[in-house]
Amino acid sequence: MKKSNRFGTALHSRTGAYLFFSLAVFAVALFTAARGEWSWFPEVPLYRGAHFVQIVFAILGVTALIHLIHIFVADDKREKGAVRFFHTAFIVLSLMLFGWTLVVFLNNPKGNSWELVPTFPLMALTLGLPLVLALQDALPKAVRTILAVLLCVAVALPSLLTLVPADKAQPFGLSAEPLVLDIGNDNYSVVFATNRNSTAELTYQDDDVVMTLQDAAHGRMNVGRVHHFIVPRENFNGSDYRFFVREVITSVNGNTEFGAVLQSRDYHFLGDYKDDPNILIASDWHDHPDNLLLAAANFPKPDLFLMMGDYASNYNTEDEFILNTIAAGANVTKSEVPAIYVRGNHELYGEMTAQIFENLGLESFFYQVQRGKLLVTVLDGADSWGERSAEANVTGSVNTDHQTYYEEQFAWLEALPVPPADTVHFAAAHVPDIDAAKPEQKTRFYNDLKKLNVDAQFSGDEHALHLDQPGTGAYKPPYPLLVDGGPKDGSYGGTYVCSMAQVTANSKVQLTAFDSTNEKLLDKILDIR
Repeated sequence: MKKSNRFGTALHSRTGAYLFFSLAVFAVALFTAARGEWSWFPEVPLYRGAHFVQIVFAILGVTALIHLIHIFVADDKREKGAVRFFHTAFIVLSLMLFGWTLVVFLNNPKGNSWELVPTFPLMALTLGLPLVLALQDALPKAVRTILAVLLCVAVALPSLLTLVPADKAQPFGLSAEPLVLDIGNDNYSVVFATNRNSTAELTYQDDDVVMTLQDAAHGRMNVGRVHHFIVPRENFNGSDYRFFVREVITSVNGNTEFGAVLQSRDYHFLGDYKDDPNILIASDWHDHPDNLLLAAANFPKPDLFLMMGDYASNYNTEDEFILNTIAAGANVTKSEVPAIYVRGNHELYGEMTAQIFENLGLESFFYQVQRGKLLVTVLDGADSWGERSAEANVTGSVNTDHQTYYEEQFAWLEALPVPPADTVHFAAAHVPDIDAAKPEQKTRFYNDLKKLNVDAQFSGDEHALHLDQPGTGAYKPPYPLLVDGGPKDGSYGGTYVCSMAQVTANSKVQLTAFDSTNEKLLDKILDIR
């Protein structure tokens, strides 16, 4: 037999069909792992519109199915005519798809994607069953046929399901209710998120005037899942507000294809909190916001929520940021009372961290919030061991140098005026000693805050609950220091602890703490005057 005939026979044999079936299966796995960030797909080669991903999956599934069928019908004899031509076309297609998906996977912005790992068991099953069935001629033909049909359906069904439009599989809507952040300078930042890319408008009632704001920059509507709006505190207090969002299916080279539209329900923002507020304090929920809700349910309704850092373990996807920061904060505040954002050290880990600053509409990671007699000074103590200098583009300032950033914060802090004597003044910093790497800087921060008549400091980071009186404990602060808890046993996902500071009219602060099993762990009154 001529070599060319032998080669052709090998290509179209069961062994050849199995080889190309394997390539198709690997292509499915590679594409599944690479597609993690949908937002970058318009940049990949051959991108062709809104249903690009679904179409590619369908082609991959059909290709694998053709080779799978051939495994069971081939008899190792040379095929002729249309059958041979048809199968040859799918052999070429398998090679092209495997090469292309490999390129897409290796160029995934997420780098070495761990998303490939979950596909291993399914790949092993998909590759193993046809190999066993094809080689076991001793099995009755009827059994082999039934198993082959079931396997074909199992391979084809997921690919066919990808052709179902996304808005049919999951309706367009909100993935995070609005979180109203008090960002200082008499402004709020109203943040919410949708489950797919969209444009957004915020409408609120200011007395008898309806105000409408667009999430836009330089005259162009922003397209994304997270939207924020900067609103004046005075105008927004006591207002009813709602969102109008419009799904963006594709937006490439200035051409935008819109999808579903949605108007949110009406929300009511209660406005300024009173002079004797209930302040809920929580940190370090590390990807487990449900545990936070269980612990927070033990307290009276908060007037203010201090979000004290380390909301996720790493921010590598937009979903992690939305679920653990925006949605978690909104679930606690019910979208009707304000929150204050404090950055934790885990907000320095992961590829999404550079986007947190812009997405939340913050002006800085250190700032002051003044509401009546209550003053909160927020410090960015997250970078206590210099992680910030090692994370490119993770910045709340133009500088990426660790020490330079701290000098900026010192200069800001030391230029603040001393508040009036009747002010209730709290400091909020994720890391209790603010800069553990340099003890002299910790002392400087503490002394600067003491000069500003800070009555108490709230912190997290340790995954332990304790209240240190002035000059006591490991840190020896010059004022009371509450480390509010977090994971009770130190591990993520376990029993969770958070606390509340209830300011009373006689300048006392009632501190209480509960865990997610409803156990009270702290009940202490601070006399701050």
